[in-house]
Amino acid sequence: MKRVDTKRRVNRVICLKEEIDGFVKYLGLDEKLQEMKILEAWKECVGKTISEFSKPVEIKKNKLFVRVENAVWRFELSAKRNEIISKLNLILSREDKKKNIKEIVFI
Repeated sequence: MKRVDTKRRVNRVICLKEEIDGFVKYLGLDEKLQEMKILEAWKECVGKTISEFSKPVEIKKNKLFVRVENAVWRFELSAKRNEIISKLNLILSREDKKKNIKEIVFI
């Protein structure tokens, strides 16, 4: 069994958040966690009723794809697109200043 060199870590202050973030990124889970945050932010942003008829399904290059149940909801959400983007980015900025949504595509 390989022995871990503990001398390097002794008397060194570390930021637990940075260590956990680095580990999550190392495991390749950072994108999945971001998607989960956006799912929760979507519900908070649009409210319970709209979130029952729409669901974010994918994020690619700061573009959020949202599946909508029918054309009526698609039209309604399209009319509020800029407002939704602003609210989403405000909610997401609490967690991560670097990530934001630039466009929403309703499918």
